[in-house]
Amino acid sequence: MAKPRHFSPNLAKSAFAKAPIVRLQGQPVLLFTEQQGSLLQALEAKNIKMFSECRSGFCGACKTRIISGKVSYLSEPLAELNNDECLPCCCIPSEDLELDLSPEGATVVTYAANVARKPQQMGHTHSPTQSTISHSAKPLISPKIAEVCEE
Repeated sequence: MAKPRHFSPNLAKSAFAKAPIVRLQGQPVLLFTEQQGSLLQALEAKNIKMFSECRSGFCGACKTRIISGKVSYLSEPLAELNNDECLPCCCIPSEDLELDLSPEGATVVTYAANVARKPQQMGHTHSPTQSTISHSAKPLISPKIAEVCEE
């Protein structure tokens, strides 16, 4: 006779946890994974460049308003933040998250499963890039985003 199989709900949840999806203006732009590091790095991997300087939570240049949801920090930010703000350079989504990147209404939405993530230290330096935004259509992004490139 075959041995009875034991089902572990926690193991099943972690094995089939939904990968976080980041959306820009309702359109999916990336699947967020631990290997991408911070939320900023994940956006940059899809050629969505946000203004940033220190990339470690010190300067606050990438400060972004949280519309809904929560983030976890990979390293403790030193920049002052209001309760409705985060620093994408040193955070990851800890639950469904919607970020406002534009006064015109463009938003990035991140849907995250409750998956345990191991924080990593970020120690990169980066210079801001000059803005290159096409004006042929209604602006979708704010000056906080340096450029949006199509794949």
